[in-house]
Amino acid sequence: MTMTFLLALSLVSAFGILAFRSLHLVVRAYAAQSIFLGLAALLLGMSPGHGHVLGVAVSAILIKGFVIPWYLFQVMEEVRIQREAEPFISYPLSMIGAVGLALLSYAVVEPIAVHDPFAARGFALALTLMQLGLWLMVGRQKALMQVVGLLVVENGLFVAALATSFGMPMVVELGLAFDLLVAVVVVGLLIFRIQSTFSSINTERLSRLRG
Repeated sequence: MTMTFLLALSLVSAFGILAFRSLHLVVRAYAAQSIFLGLAALLLGMSPGHGHVLGVAVSAILIKGFVIPWYLFQVMEEVRIQREAEPFISYPLSMIGAVGLALLSYAVVEPIAVHDPFAARGFALALTLMQLGLWLMVGRQKALMQVVGLLVVENGLFVAALATSFGMPMVVELGLAFDLLVAVVVVGLLIFRIQSTFSSINTERLSRLRG
């Protein structure tokens, strides 16, 4: 029941990421989602035969719940951006689309529930998070929001690994977490470059580079 509650909170936080205009709230919602998923993995690691998941859970909480959000806050401080003003897709339409994607994900995975309810819930959540992350990347202009969308997709992959194989080997997960951290740092530097060139981090400004 506790794990189901944590998974439900992570889904709610995904909708919060789509609903919030404040970038600070968006990053906090991502941090909360990562911590919820890390705690769920921690509970799974405490069950017999899944002790290897404990290290993965702790690394996920520390890196995705604290280190990456802290870095994103530093990026926002440097580029002096607080909110998403004009998204490609309006907030009401974005939420309607998100609900539709969530319902589609759970409908697609429903047949699995007959054989393995836990795997079905986890895989449905994973598919939902991946779709919502991609939906966020499509619907927002700020480069920072698109980074958060990519991070939500990665959280979906994390849930899929837990649901289908009870977590990847710790060495693999730590390597992926390190790669994710490096990718976020590189994208942060790219955001600085976009800001210094265009005085904005709207990705639509990149169309000027054509030709």
